[in-house]
Amino acid sequence: MFKIGDIVVYPGCGLGKILAIDEKVIEGSSIKTYIFKLLDSETQFYIPVDSVQKVGLRPIIEPKEAKKVYSILSEKEVTLPNGNWNKRYREYNERLKSGDICLLARLIRELHEIAKRKPLSYGERKIYERAKELLIKELAFCEGCSEEEIEVKLSLLLEE
Repeated sequence: MFKIGDIVVYPGCGLGKILAIDEKVIEGSSIKTYIFKLLDSETQFYIPVDSVQKVGLRPIIEPKEAKKVYSILSEKEVTLPNGNWNKRYREYNERLKSGDICLLARLIRELHEIAKRKPLSYGERKIYERAKELLIKELAFCEGCSEEEIEVKLSLLLEE
């Protein structure tokens, strides 16, 4: 269970803070909820405590996990997907919203490799940009440095 003030990751949305823990009465049932606010906007969510695993709410990664992410981003051998665009797009979105930072890093690596071979479609480009944004924010918070520093580090790893 998270505490008030914890900074956590809401998959697909980004980093946020637990502002409060509240009781809501919905259809006659009392439900304990987190009041979650995204760090980079005024957007707030009520997240039922019982749904935390379902939505994938998780703590920020530890520095040792960041090393694993950097290792994934610097991999030379990348398996590119086959299949039609709709299937790939669904898979990309699932990875984006999974909450698994390693899947997010693999998604970025894969889309970066595709972009080296051909221009990304509009949808692929949007997913790529969103995945990078989410990864950069979490790594910057994890390592206590600026997003710009992480962005430079990612660019260097992806181009090696």
